[in-house]
Amino acid sequence: MNRLFRVLVLVCSAMFIGAGIASADTLQFTLSGPVSATFDLSSAPVIMTGNSDPGFGFTITPTSLMVNGAASGDFLAFYNAGSIVGGGIGIFASGTELVALAIGTQIYSGDEVSPTFAPGAFTLADGSVVPSVPGAYTLTITDLTTVSTPEPSVTVLLAIGLLAVGLAVLRFKPNFGVSAS
Repeated sequence: MNRLFRVLVLVCSAMFIGAGIASADTLQFTLSGPVSATFDLSSAPVIMTGNSDPGFGFTITPTSLMVNGAASGDFLAFYNAGSIVGGGIGIFASGTELVALAIGTQIYSGDEVSPTFAPGAFTLADGSVVPSVPGAYTLTITDLTTVSTPEPSVTVLLAIGLLAVGLAVLRFKPNFGVSAS
């Protein structure tokens, strides 16, 4: 019984120590300029196989893409600074292409298979016209994630569980004294 109890305490302790939230932050992207757009992405989105190219960038389907106030279910392309377009973002919505470029600027860090975005603001050129118009767009990335706090009932349940484990340890405390035969 004593060995089983020790194993149970060890397993519970390991689960308690290893508990945590395993999610990336949600970021909101707001593009303002001649065309406006908003969408949400994870700060470290998962790119589907085949949607990335180290020499170009990657494409992704965002959640809640709105272009000029209308919902759109199409996709985005993020270009790397080394590509022929020189970095930036392309928004492909409702069969029309809007390309806003950040010449020489890469909006994400990391590689095209596991990119990471950070909050901030980028000044973009309008690449949908020739010649491109510098500073026509502003892309603002805002962190939407709020700090999660536990429910009071979860805290009470944790306290009761720790109290129960403490009482069990006291109750089943091994006796290392010498016993009379």
